[in-house]
Amino acid sequence: MIVAYSALGIVMNGISRSKPERYTMAPVCVVLTVLSVMVSIG
Repeated sequence: MIVAYSALGIVMNGISRSKPERYTMAPVCVVLTVLSVMVSIG
């Protein structure tokens, strides 16, 4: 559930009209999603 929510955050921040949100929060969401996947696997 957390991984799906984080992946949704990547998409939503990626399509945002706000440039700071796209360039700052999208990469942060990518990192959080990767870490969430690592925790769920481990």
